Amino acid sequence: MKAAGFSLLEMLIAMAIGAVLMVSAGRFLPLLLGENVELLQRAQLRQELQQIMATLEKAVRRAGYCHGECGSGALTISENCLLLRWDENSNGQWEGVNQADSDHYGYRLRLQQLEMQRGVGDCGSGGWERLSDPAFLTLEQFSVTRQQKLIRLRLQGRAGRWLETVESWVEGENL
Repeated sequence: MKAAGFSLLEMLIAMAIGAVLMVSAGRFLPLLLGENVELLQRAQLRQELQQIMATLEKAVRRAGYCHGECGSGALTISENCLLLRWDENSNGQWEGVNQADSDHYGYRLRLQQLEMQRGVGDCGSGGWERLSDPAFLTLEQFSVTRQQKLIRLRLQGRAGRWLETVESWVEGENL
């Protein structure tokens, strides 16, 4: 009767081949994990830029809204800065800059970060808040241009080695 199974020599050869395969796979695992981290970083960069862009688009659409006669000057564009006004509480007037319920809003690029502030009348004042984490994202460009009622918003950000640009044309409905 013939014995079934593997001989000792066959087992040793199989273990040697398996060890070589495991060492080879072990060399590629860190590369695969590193590539995965970079792809996640790029996806997060794009998501954060799109989220900031959605905030800006919403503000531009609101600019100029008034449940009455508020006047003009609802949108002011300067280099790396956007100032807006809208009647937040629909009381028919734009509340002043220094009031708690001010209808003046601003977005600016400062130190490679986009900042936002409510109750602001100019781009040089203090008290602005960052819209993103500077440890992850740096903004290399924030530009706003206007062609009548169309407002072009452009953001360019960097995270690690990735550079992404998002752009949007928004119609200022109340301008």
